[in-house]
Amino acid sequence: STLFAHGVPMFIHFVVIRAFLSFPSIDDALGFYGVYHRDPSNQLIHFFGVPLIIWSLLVGFSHVDLPLISISINIPGVAKHNATYATLLSGIYVLFYTYLDTFGGLLYTPFAYALYISAVSIKLKYEGDIQSIKTKNANANAKPSTSSSSSGSGRLMKMAVALHVLGWGVQIVPGHAYFEGATPAALKSFGGALSSAPLFAYYEGLWFLGLNKELQQRTQKLVDQYTVDVCRNGENMRVCAEYDLN
Repeated sequence: STLFAHGVPMFIHFVVIRAFLSFPSIDDALGFYGVYHRDPSNQLIHFFGVPLIIWSLLVGFSHVDLPLISISINIPGVAKHNATYATLLSGIYVLFYTYLDTFGGLLYTPFAYALYISAVSIKLKYEGDIQSIKTKNANANAKPSTSSSSSGSGRLMKMAVALHVLGWGVQIVPGHAYFEGATPAALKSFGGALSSAPLFAYYEGLWFLGLNKELQQRTQKLVDQYTVDVCRNGENMRVCAEYDLN
């Protein structure tokens, strides 16, 4: 329904913006997420799993135009299209990441752009394939296929949902339950996880390349501080055994 189609992306946007506004600095954003992502294997899983979650959200949100306003988007790499909730979400990520850390935000922008145009492109391709089938049916004087339009879009949405579930699943089961031995950050703060996860995963790649090591050191100190705090508060994490909590 229309209410559901707009309600889900509105809710996601609300929790993401609210979480962004709660982080006073890039250190706090990365420090919160880093507490629950210390194991290298878990970090590697998130490096691929987090973009999969964001991309699948963009695919789903690209189906719903923004309400009340009609904005035409004409940018390189993708056909002309209307502004959707995917457009808004991508803009929010880039805006807040650049605000929190200009260096990281600017470096993240091309990656966010690639996620956006690929998500919109596959949505437009499915729409084009559907329209092509309808045109062929009409030219052949055949009865128009009423199922092709709905099933085509439905297949794409089912794929997006499946990838979204897969992205969460690989992080929760092997990532947190086996490798990390800690509760996923999303269960502590859903908005905090959605807002900081993409940047943390991206910075893992930058730090691996030796970029912005100063921020990595500051983040690690904050992670240690936050870890001691949550362990003292009774958090059941495997890493708590490595700290002197007295």
